[in-house]
Amino acid sequence: MKMPEKTLFSIITIVNKEKVYHNFKKSLERQVGVNYELIKINNDDNQFTSARAAYNSVLESANGNYLVFVHPDMRFQDKNALHDALAQVVKIKNLGVAGVSGCPDKVHHHRSTLVTSIVHDNPPHRFGKLIDKITEVQTVDECFFVMKKSFCEAHPFSDIEGWHMYAVEQCLVALLNGRRNYVVPARMWHFSTGSSENWQYIQTGREIARRYGDYFPTISTTITTWETQSWFNLYIIPPLKLVKHEVWRRLGINKK
Repeated sequence: MKMPEKTLFSIITIVNKEKVYHNFKKSLERQVGVNYELIKINNDDNQFTSARAAYNSVLESANGNYLVFVHPDMRFQDKNALHDALAQVVKIKNLGVAGVSGCPDKVHHHRSTLVTSIVHDNPPHRFGKLIDKITEVQTVDECFFVMKKSFCEAHPFSDIEGWHMYAVEQCLVALLNGRRNYVVPARMWHFSTGSSENWQYIQTGREIARRYGDYFPTISTTITTWETQSWFNLYIIPPLKLVKHEVWRRLGINKK
């Protein structure tokens, strides 16, 4: 699958550890067949209080037809990995947000289902439902996601503080504007263990439920399912699930 050669991608990453960024850049430079510009957002002195504010700061200066927001601890598993992922994205009609990991809106036994094809942690492992084709979802994970610049300019990131669920929120905004969100198969490696989820994650989730709960009775994310109409499921269940996921990470449960 090829994409138009003139399509330009702005690859945007927030950096607070130079070594991590250096390794990401080396992995990116090995990629072939992608016309891109790399936009580094320095946050080594905590210049920004949120990922949303950091990303908004470069929207106007980004030149790409598509904006690719990526964590600097993402790696590409072969030289064609980025091209093959983005080639799928540009073929999507009515695109809202595309990612490489995410959750459909349907829940099973009050739980969201993670769909993905990437690996996590070091040594790498998989978790969630493995996909081999473009899959429609409600929300995507923040580690790697793509939007058209025109959509992002019309709907910049919100004013919610912190470093969580900003891709989730953009997905909800996309759905409210008649767009659709997808996960595409990708040969990528996310070094993160997911241990960045903390109490701020819970606070952000509750704020998103407050803002969007009238439109979405459930919001599916990779950590928990937010049942926005239930006090019990907003204030009791998420902290318990956060503890459960931390225990699972420490014990290595869910690794495949």
